Amino acid sequence: MSPESEPIEEHEGEPPAAGGPRASVNFGQPAWTWAVGPRPRDRLGKLWLKVRVYARYARFLLHEFRWALGVFWTLVVGGGWILHRFYHHDGETLEFAEACYGVFLLIFVEAALEFPDEWYLQFAFFLVPIIGLGAVADSLIRLGYLVFSRKGNLPEWHRMVASVYRRHVIVVGLGTVGYQIVREMLQLRELVVVVERPHVESELIEEILDREVPVIRGDARTIKTLEAAGVRRAKAVVLATQDDLANLDAALTARDLNPNAKIVMRMFDESLAEKVAGSFALPAVSTARVAAPAFVAAATGRRVYQDFQLAGRHVHLVDLTIAPEGALVGQTIGNIQHDRQVNIVMHHGRDGTNVNPDHGVVLGPGDEVLVIAPIDRLVDLERMNRPREEESPPPAPRPAAPPEHLS
Repeated sequence: MSPESEPIEEHEGEPPAAGGPRASVNFGQPAWTWAVGPRPRDRLGKLWLKVRVYARYARFLLHEFRWALGVFWTLVVGGGWILHRFYHHDGETLEFAEACYGVFLLIFVEAALEFPDEWYLQFAFFLVPIIGLGAVADSLIRLGYLVFSRKGNLPEWHRMVASVYRRHVIVVGLGTVGYQIVREMLQLRELVVVVERPHVESELIEEILDREVPVIRGDARTIKTLEAAGVRRAKAVVLATQDDLANLDAALTARDLNPNAKIVMRMFDESLAEKVAGSFALPAVSTARVAAPAFVAAATGRRVYQDFQLAGRHVHLVDLTIAPEGALVGQTIGNIQHDRQVNIVMHHGRDGTNVNPDHGVVLGPGDEVLVIAPIDRLVDLERMNRPREEESPPPAPRPAAPPEHLS
């Protein structure tokens, strides 16, 4: 292998220099799901993004307890001003700060002030602890519930986390297809918010919750549910439920709320998928068309990952292992691409994995290549990769039977 094609380790946040060596790819990097806006690249970035979530949580708590806090501080400040103006005991008066401090302690049944001489202040000394303790008790109960909602993955916490996401992907429907979509998105370091119907429980949902992905419960066809998932700030919405009409309804609603987001639908009916893609300008993926290559691959022993349209031609993405006795051993990638009109987009050999390998790389036994080509070219390539079979000698002629003697 030439020095120009030797793989180097790619460092996060450092793009390879133009014209420099191609970098190897690490597919085992963990996904981070707390990010808001740009993807986190280091620990400091992760910490800052996590602070953003908890800051949003604090704002939510302040809004949730606004009435209780208002009552509490009204008692402290307003009651302090009243005591400052009207409190008299043995001819002594109170400064404003001292009066506020006295009311604060009075709320918690701590008598720092002498009992007043005025009848209306005497009544207030009994009323303030009742109102103040009621506001404090109400706040503590609701605070405990909200903290429990965070620990117990309750809907309030998920809506709060989703509210700080930006440029994320919304996946509607967490069945087997939706689960695979979420997994792939997390591996690509994308932010994901899942929308699932209420009261639907499965092991897939539990696993997604373990990955700290917010799950919004509700009907994705309604504006309220999509807004809770942050559709106005999302960059893409994937409809992956098993109901074609529900997917179409939710897709149209999402497009109305965010015309700039990419909308992708899963559909079982192939003809309906083509009509939707043409009439509504919404990409629709037919599960039958996507699944067909997998069945063909399983039946023929091939590893076909995907098929798609490229420049008007139907091409396939296939993984091929170089057979030790095949005709591809010793061939360069450049010669194969030129002679067979295929595109080798990845090569894995003894020296590591290379994306878009150099044309001078020589294929060896056991190497793996990722190829994009039409099916007829792939069949040609597979034929070359088969072991050379030695010609078997022709079968020996059978000895002629002896002639029969007539008596």
